[in-house]
Amino acid sequence: MKNWLLEIERKFDTEDKSRYYHILNQSERTTPIPGFQAFLQTITQEDFMYYPNTEKFKKQLSRYCQVDVKKLFLCNGSDFGLRCIFQAFLDDYQNIVSTTPSFPMYKVYTELEQCYVKTVAHEKDYTIDIEKFKDTINNHTGLIVLANPNSPMGELKSHEEILSIFDNQFVKKFKLPVVIDEAYIEFTDNESMIKYIDDYPNLIVTRTFSKALGAAGCRVGMVFSNKKNIELISKFRQMYEISGISMKYCSHLLDNYDIVDTYIKEVKKEKKKILKLLKNYEVIDSNCNWIHFNNSIDNKNTKEVFERYKVLTKFCSIPHDDRTNWCRMTIQPNLSDEKFIKELV
Repeated sequence: MKNWLLEIERKFDTEDKSRYYHILNQSERTTPIPGFQAFLQTITQEDFMYYPNTEKFKKQLSRYCQVDVKKLFLCNGSDFGLRCIFQAFLDDYQNIVSTTPSFPMYKVYTELEQCYVKTVAHEKDYTIDIEKFKDTINNHTGLIVLANPNSPMGELKSHEEILSIFDNQFVKKFKLPVVIDEAYIEFTDNESMIKYIDDYPNLIVTRTFSKALGAAGCRVGMVFSNKKNIELISKFRQMYEISGISMKYCSHLLDNYDIVDTYIKEVKKEKKKILKLLKNYEVIDSNCNWIHFNNSIDNKNTKEVFERYKVLTKFCSIPHDDRTNWCRMTIQPNLSDEKFIKELV
């Protein structure tokens, strides 16, 4: 047995979301998707009976992302794509360079490869100093991972800042893979870094259908890089990347992307409303579809209101603050009309 596995901590999501009226804890879309009933009419028995052929869907994805289909790796959620990247590029006892706090699976996947994480903490304004980030890279680094926008604080780096990572001496010398996790990119005004994969051979970009596209239950993600990297990462793919029904639904979303685009615009508009309403709270905005907020009594009243209205959010600590009940709340269209928001303000 691999005894070192016993030291790796994994957590299960055991929250029963059916107990709540409002699900605002994991950046999921919770508003109805127009045309869903029409989509259901297209489902056939064959969608469940046969193994999926993903080639047509991958070509559709390549058109959507404007990239050669051979530079695309389809996977069961972008988190699985990240795991494949870690497996493909990390050797034992190397380090990865990332930020803290950030997506917790970075640490898990690193430890599964018997490696360790070197992190750069957020500054007091909740940004990441890109120069400190680059200075953390050393001759033991095997992989660089940066979420952009970053979770959970929602900071966004410019393309220029990200591309400056490739000027680092160790990145140049060892051709270190630089992974940009773009799970929330649709909520920003930034273009995807995918357009640079031909110019930077060690650039790898991950994307997902779980957030802005509102298909978290489908578990569909993508990895983009040059053909050589994709061929290597693909060695770790599952026999069939995603289920047939997930593929069909995500294809439907791409065919009707105006639904997604409208939702993104509504979320951005609603977030501005919520920020104004919470004038009696300390609020931290993000470049994603959530905010953090707290008050002088560490959100005691907020927790009471949310429990009464059966609202599920995250209560957590944040960098540079001693309070432990900062509320991280996902923004949804028309959220400001809800009674629990009106009671808070």
